[in-house]
Amino acid sequence: MQAMIALVKREYLEHRGAFVFGPAILLGLMLLASLYMTWSVSFDARLHEEMSSALRFYEAAFAFLAAGWWIYLLVMLFFYFADAFSSDSRNNSMLFWKSMPQTDFKIFGAKMTAAFTVFPTAILLAVAISGVIAYLPAFSAGNVLAGFSPPGPFETIGAYFNILAVAIVFYALGLLWYAPFFAWVGLLSVLFRRWAIPLAFLIPVTAGLFENLLTRRWERDGGLILNFLKERMNFRFQGLDFETVWVLGEPWNAPGLIVRMFAGVNWTSLAGGLAVAVILVFLASEYRRRYVLT
Repeated sequence: MQAMIALVKREYLEHRGAFVFGPAILLGLMLLASLYMTWSVSFDARLHEEMSSALRFYEAAFAFLAAGWWIYLLVMLFFYFADAFSSDSRNNSMLFWKSMPQTDFKIFGAKMTAAFTVFPTAILLAVAISGVIAYLPAFSAGNVLAGFSPPGPFETIGAYFNILAVAIVFYALGLLWYAPFFAWVGLLSVLFRRWAIPLAFLIPVTAGLFENLLTRRWERDGGLILNFLKERMNFRFQGLDFETVWVLGEPWNAPGLIVRMFAGVNWTSLAGGLAVAVILVFLASEYRRRYVLT
């Protein structure tokens, strides 16, 4: 256990630029932009027609920022897996202790652990701070726009924790859903190093096109491979559409939304994807153990 903790710590130290320093810079820019909006107090009058209250404005701003950080996390993890699996030499030591080599599978397991625990936690911390920053323009909108009033402290705190709780569950389920894709990129990085980035897309697309050439199913349904990839890349919850929740003006009720999220997940597909991810990581570790010598 101590060895795994040390390996995860190493991953954090080597990649904190993308998951800690980068978000810190973005949060600083976000704070400056919010302060500018607070001082300039220039809001589009049409906002009154689209938002029922300043609290609604705050919920929209916070939810939008949480979605933006989710995209940021996916992009950073993609580049992390495209590099982290091939960046190490075959010196499998822990941090500075050269006399304690670890197995290749354990090395890759630590990288997966960091990618699904430490790095998302850092981004979720950025989400939590973003929720505080988002109150500044909402407060200004409540003061400036006719018919609005600044969100009250208790209702704002309630909305804050409801959105944050939904974001935490969404991030957790989403990362588990996309685990096989990240493991696929990691395997390619072991085989082809930096070429893993284009090949992660080129190989499955080429396979899908080749299938259509052989079966001539393009005009009917696009083929099994491309359809599977399209469905798998679209992470969603059966019976729950956040855009519909927003349009209907439903309040952010975290317990109810989380229950609907868990009920709407295709757990069979998620579990199968996790099994595939473990297999891909094992194959990557075996290739690294047998053929990567420097």
